[in-house]
Amino acid sequence: MTNDKNIIEIDNELKQEISNISQNLGLSVNDFINKLVTSYKSQINEKKLIAALDDEKNRVLALDDISNSLYDGLYIADGNGVTIDINKAFTRITGISKEQVIGQHLQTLIDRKFFSNSVTLMVLEQKKQVSTLCTIIHNNKKVLLTGNPIFNEKGEITLVITNVRDITELINLKQRLEASEEISKKYHQELELLRNQQIRKSELIGDSFSMRQLKELIHRIAGVDATVLITGETGVGKEVVAREIYINSHRKKGPFIKVNCAAIPENLLESELFGYEKGAFTGALNKAKLGMFELSNSGIILLDEIGDLPIKLQSKLLRVLQDKEVTRIGGTKPIKLDTRVIAATNRNLQEEVKKGKFREDLFYRLNVIPIQIPPLRSRKEDIPLLVRKFIDFYNKKYNRDKQIDLSALEIFDKYNWPGNVRELENYIERLVVTIKDKIIIKKHLLNIFDKSAVVSFYLEENTLTLKEAVDSFEKQLIKKVLKKHKSTREAAKVLGVSQPTIVRKVKSLGIETK
Repeated sequence: MTNDKNIIEIDNELKQEISNISQNLGLSVNDFINKLVTSYKSQINEKKLIAALDDEKNRVLALDDISNSLYDGLYIADGNGVTIDINKAFTRITGISKEQVIGQHLQTLIDRKFFSNSVTLMVLEQKKQVSTLCTIIHNNKKVLLTGNPIFNEKGEITLVITNVRDITELINLKQRLEASEEISKKYHQELELLRNQQIRKSELIGDSFSMRQLKELIHRIAGVDATVLITGETGVGKEVVAREIYINSHRKKGPFIKVNCAAIPENLLESELFGYEKGAFTGALNKAKLGMFELSNSGIILLDEIGDLPIKLQSKLLRVLQDKEVTRIGGTKPIKLDTRVIAATNRNLQEEVKKGKFREDLFYRLNVIPIQIPPLRSRKEDIPLLVRKFIDFYNKKYNRDKQIDLSALEIFDKYNWPGNVRELENYIERLVVTIKDKIIIKKHLLNIFDKSAVVSFYLEENTLTLKEAVDSFEKQLIKKVLKKHKSTREAAKVLGVSQPTIVRKVKSLGIETK
């Protein structure tokens, strides 16, 4: 091996071949070998360069794939504001293709009405990240633009990469939400107005001594949360009294829930009152249901016709009143209640307790504050006020303009009003709707009342024969006895006549029986 660093150790045969080639090329052996090594190194560097270029190409392709997989749009411009590239999401959002913008200056695109403004130009001017809203004029979409500058080592902006997010649906949703809130606010204001009107205009009409006492009691107990038991005959206005308590209480902004215990079938009453859990029983909806007690939270629940509550539900109601919590059917977790309970009935619950039809402990739990509403026949001085109220109401409802002659009110005063205020309202509605004359007079009232119902008026007017008077007396007496004893056989025993006599009288006098 020679000491020359450009010479390598080779065998004699190859050395001779190299010598021959170098002579043909007019080169020394060392020069030839040097050129050969230089050429080899050049080929190696070329392969490295090609490999490096391939790697860069793959990297660029990978970045392109990533940018096109983004949901948000990307807009890339150089340091002069000229568009370099966009991704597929940008085209989807804006409807603008690469061919339309690449190589174009942003100001040119603004002038050509592609965009309303350009965050790229703002970034180039301010040399920092900028966010702004922009309208894509082509499709009127609203987008949020965030431009980010890329600096070189000299502090110069070389690229501006802008993120484009479609917020059209977000803005539409915001507008719909604001509109819904405005409607909700309007309804809330109207509800408050109606509640205030309820408070200002009491439905409890009457100025008799008994009604003044009742009103005073209501205002005295309205502000406390004690349970109330309202009793009175059918039609006296038990619900009106309950609502009067509600609108004068601190719960007047909460719900007022009325449950008629006699109107709901017994097999449904428990679920209506206490609710049920999802899948609690066959046939139920596949979701939980809130009961009336839960719905009345922060308000008042009126349990009307409480005397008709089935005995098996009375114990559960007692627990609700004692514990101030309810457990839904099929549930195990008790739900706390914040509600005031008002019960109402036309039955004598003390008599029902004696008969074993009503729990004594539940009666005492309900009867914390008893309110007895007087029947209309015991406060007839309130009739003119009630008549005026009902005439005004039904005039407005049926677009009428009826008035009542004061002398006609004498007929109302002679009637016994077994149906109480509800019956009076029914008669007024009938008169407003059916009579042709503008003024309601005695004749109109006598046409709707049975003679036996106002016999005292006819006696005073001397327009009743002896037979009519006797018939009227018999009719009232038999009706009263039948109402109490329920059968013609029992009525006959009480009146001291035969059953056939009672049956004949019932038929001839036109007495309705069940």
